[in-house]
Amino acid sequence: MYDKVKLWVMRTRDTPDVSNFLDKAKDHVDHETGEVCTFGSLEGLKVSIYTGGISIIGSLAKFLYPNNIYPLDRHGTRQAITKLSDSLHLDVADAKVTSMEFGRAFVMRHPVENYLSKLGNTPKLLRYHFDVGTLYYKPQSPRQHKVLAFYDKKADARVKGMVLPDGFDNANLLKYEMRFNGRLPQQMNVPEVTASTLSESVFYHLMVRKYQENYFAISKLNQVKTDIMSEIKTVSDAFDVLVARLINQSDQTQIATFMEELKEAKVFDDRKSYTRLKKKIQDVATKAGVTVSDGLVKELDDEIKNVGAYV
Repeated sequence: MYDKVKLWVMRTRDTPDVSNFLDKAKDHVDHETGEVCTFGSLEGLKVSIYTGGISIIGSLAKFLYPNNIYPLDRHGTRQAITKLSDSLHLDVADAKVTSMEFGRAFVMRHPVENYLSKLGNTPKLLRYHFDVGTLYYKPQSPRQHKVLAFYDKKADARVKGMVLPDGFDNANLLKYEMRFNGRLPQQMNVPEVTASTLSESVFYHLMVRKYQENYFAISKLNQVKTDIMSEIKTVSDAFDVLVARLINQSDQTQIATFMEELKEAKVFDDRKSYTRLKKKIQDVATKAGVTVSDGLVKELDDEIKNVGAYV
């Protein structure tokens, strides 16, 4: 399920010159320092050769397959790293991974935007809904380096000019991926993350577990019961039903924006009040007896759960 990665290979006296194996390799001279750098590509990967090391950036899935629609599991990742080493005539197994994307595209029954509208807030990340087919969860602090992305993969492929495999032309493709940039050992709580680490069973299982945990930490919108009127006995019951209905039918971006407005206006002296308010909204939206599980949410939940069955 790996996609785009950034690798860094330290250069030593024994490191071979890989520039001859690149496509459209061009040298660049820094007139101030005199350093000569070489920039080229290798089957879609961007390769930059510096004095201190070699940078390799791109999609491992596209490098091994014609596209990144099919998920790249740990076995495919090992094949991609082997192919990369053979193509460059350089062992990249020990290359440091400085950033990576982990995720896959799911074939859904309905348009992608229908599912994105059901995803609410999540702890420590801010929700950004730029358009109907794209949803991001980004860090609140610059010290955090994790982003969650949900988007219409078919629309993304169209923009990038990527040809979809046969059978996917009319499919609803929802891509969910985690993006980690920098400080990977600290984020994964491991000694180091190298190219060979990606295909290790323990590490891959760790990535799948994080993938699922990050998804299920996101609050979901449910459906208000259609026969709820028969269960309303008091004014409080009616109020809860009304508020739950409004929350579950609203754009979650409006709630997130309102929370940010409160913070900017410094409405509460105690920052924990914002967390309590967010929890109260979520409690009302999912109050037992008022809502039932949404069919779209259950479908996406099941897809995420099934990811763990193929590791």
